[in-house]
Amino acid sequence: MNRRSSVKKMMAVAGTGLLTPQLGFLENLIPNATKASPAPFYLFTKVLQWLPLEEVPQTVQSLGFDGIDLPVRKNGFFDRDQIKSKLPIIVKESEKLGLSRPVLTTDMNLNHMNEMDEYLRTLSGEGISDYRMGYLPFTTKNIIKELKSLNSSMKKLAELHEKHGVTGHYQNHAGTRIGGSVWEIYHLLEGINPKHIGVQFDLRHATVEGYQSYENVFNMISDQITSFDLKDFVWGNPDKKGDRPINVPYGEGNVKFELLQEHPGFMGDIPKILHCEYDLGGAEHGHKNPTVGKEVILSAIAKEVKVYKTTTYK
Repeated sequence: MNRRSSVKKMMAVAGTGLLTPQLGFLENLIPNATKASPAPFYLFTKVLQWLPLEEVPQTVQSLGFDGIDLPVRKNGFFDRDQIKSKLPIIVKESEKLGLSRPVLTTDMNLNHMNEMDEYLRTLSGEGISDYRMGYLPFTTKNIIKELKSLNSSMKKLAELHEKHGVTGHYQNHAGTRIGGSVWEIYHLLEGINPKHIGVQFDLRHATVEGYQSYENVFNMISDQITSFDLKDFVWGNPDKKGDRPINVPYGEGNVKFELLQEHPGFMGDIPKILHCEYDLGGAEHGHKNPTVGKEVILSAIAKEVKVYKTTTYK
């Protein structure tokens, strides 16, 4: 299916009232796929949780993505207790449109070991091979000792992933949970085959947490990277309480995305996942009723796609 027919179908959906009827602007905002077709390029669809689930694949394709990163967790599109009934809907629609198999963002981690075997069996049965894991907290102040203990448990979890042919991705993030520092993930996953549990590398967070050393942690963790999160930020002081990171659209901030192209998998089949986490009237937080128009949200996403496809792959 080409880009024009995708947009026309999206406009047909608009006629149902689910989307704004004025979507022709997407034709000019999204570069022609014959000029730039990086794959697989996913959208983290927390920003589209105001849409009915069954409309998400068509919308994502029309915006120029290859696949969906679907939040399956509390305050997501649905939680894990509905996965057997609702996941097939998104898989079927994605397959019908020729999209890549979805990846999932979940809260599943070592605290759910009693559910994990059946959960992974369900994912594998739907052809889902990749999901982001939930974050783990530190429960002591003895950081290294705790990480070594958790590493043993993660190795057992990795065996389940191997059994079902599913890769778990642990994202470096922010704050005091495990993964605020990339070094913590290095110790957490030491000795584990990244085909079973790897790292979802977030250069934005790595830059904020290590503003002058992010290249070092990128190089350190490189062999364990199995997916990339794409988002940007600037430093600001809007509330006069000191500088803090403020999210901005892709390519408008401080993140040096060219570093990612040094990774041998970035130009290949490793998932690249766009996160739209700047102010979009609450849509960036997964709100079901954002305070800005749907066309504002879709236009903003489309502009990021254009920047990504016309600057990243030169």
